[in-house]
Amino acid sequence: MPYQLSRVSMKSLFAMILTTCCLAAGCTNGKTAPGATADPRAAGTMTFYRLDGDRYPGDPVPPGTTLLHRYSVIKACGIADRETREEILAAFETGIADHQGGMAVDCFRPRHAIRIVLDGVTTDHLICFECSNWMTWTDGERTGGGDTADPSRPTFDRILDGCSASG
Repeated sequence: MPYQLSRVSMKSLFAMILTTCCLAAGCTNGKTAPGATADPRAAGTMTFYRLDGDRYPGDPVPPGTTLLHRYSVIKACGIADRETREEILAAFETGIADHQGGMAVDCFRPRHAIRIVLDGVTTDHLICFECSNWMTWTDGERTGGGDTADPSRPTFDRILDGCSASG
């Protein structure tokens, strides 16, 4: 009889393999350790945003409001430090990896966004923790998205709270 893993056992096995690979690569706390492969997206320029997810696209836009894919920008922070860009991207990927499934909610009220400009290509990731979804735009066209989980939110909020630039 073939051995079958329960859903819980599969998740535990996956977590163990992911942890082992991360430790072998030298990953620590979202920062690139010496000898580890850096995220190539971090080589580009990055702007990190806090968005007003309460104003739905199509609602009246207050005068002077900056929009990012029809969502109001509350704060825009240029991220000059490579280590911080790596930390943001690692947190984004951790949220995607940690998603446990569940019922899809169709709210998409993003509160965070990451813009990367690399080799003349602009990529925007908008993240909604309410419905656990993210969407990606490449050069203004929606190109993807998926599910996410809350583990990245504290990192995002800490970095945005520490940024003094506003949009």
